[in-house]
Amino acid sequence: MENIATLKNKIFLSIAIPTYNRANFLENLLNTIMPQAEKFKGLVQICISNNDSTDNTREIVAKFKEKYPGFIKYNENKKNLGGDKNVLKVIEMCDGDFVWTFGDDDSIIDNGLKTVINFIKNNFREDIGLIVLRVKLYLPDKLTGKKIIYHDTLDRNKPEKLEIDRKELIGTSFPSIAFLSILIFNNGPLKKMLIEDKASLEQDTETSHILLILISSLFLKYPYLNGIVFNKDMVYQEMPQYKYFIEDKFVMHYQRQMKLNSALLSNKYMDNNYAPLIMQRYKGLRMDFIADMMVMRAFKDFKYFSYFGCLKLFFKNSSLMDALLFSLIFSALFLIPPVVLTSLYKGLLIKRHGKKWKLKWNFSNKIYSVVSGGNRRRNE
Repeated sequence: MENIATLKNKIFLSIAIPTYNRANFLENLLNTIMPQAEKFKGLVQICISNNDSTDNTREIVAKFKEKYPGFIKYNENKKNLGGDKNVLKVIEMCDGDFVWTFGDDDSIIDNGLKTVINFIKNNFREDIGLIVLRVKLYLPDKLTGKKIIYHDTLDRNKPEKLEIDRKELIGTSFPSIAFLSILIFNNGPLKKMLIEDKASLEQDTETSHILLILISSLFLKYPYLNGIVFNKDMVYQEMPQYKYFIEDKFVMHYQRQMKLNSALLSNKYMDNNYAPLIMQRYKGLRMDFIADMMVMRAFKDFKYFSYFGCLKLFFKNSSLMDALLFSLIFSALFLIPPVVLTSLYKGLLIKRHGKKWKLKWNFSNKIYSVVSGGNRRRNE
């Protein structure tokens, strides 16, 4: 194990926060982070890139810069660059040996920053390119404001430190790596790649999954790199509550994933050892979206908000075969009673999970009822 003294920069950890029109959320996050960061002056840096917000984001950041001088590095884009390019921008701002990307609407657990820093110091090796953290999903109690935990990603039967199969990272099949706030990059190879491959990476900023592009590219470009998991809850995320419209599911779970897969397959570092992993994802997308529709209908959350809007999306953004298939199933599901699909889903869970099927059922039932109880569109 390398000693932490081998690290090159004075700043040990940069926390990279891309933000757009979420001043209230950002303020809550900074109220959580800054008191913890204050204990590591000179070692921790907070980088914020404001993507041309029209709210009071600038004033919120100015308030914290005044209260905590020397901690915050701030950028304000002259125009909205899009989410992916703003993520790249804020990462480029970071000077630390490690970069912890963080969503502006999430938060760190109490004493979490110190715990993460100690973990990195105790487990640092030159070959570690990525550290993945665990997250707690919660909803605030409407009366008390306390966090009600609905789910966490902790592996309770496994040790605190876990190795990650490189194939899972390159194939972007490792659970939860699409979640911004649980990723800590080794900034040495990351910064080198951002400089050398800047043009090609910017071509892939229309996928809404630029972090997955970065992870896959990083581990393809540098075969010596490995990833580890810090198997301890470090991040809180408030569960989003949306109207679950099929248009949104299609965009999120099919259309954008197709773009992501195309970008990964065209990556100049992709080789024959890993391309089949991406092709396998391609083949599964159609069935994943069909399963989404069926499960939503089974849990009575299938809302026909815009029937013709859905059909238009299918035919505009998928192959003719897929569009016909989606349209047929989409129309047929309207005629099938949810209780029939509920029975089919239970049978599938029993086949896949055996005696543990009830745990998966209860989780799905709880999650679907929670996230579909809001008024926002999923893509807002």
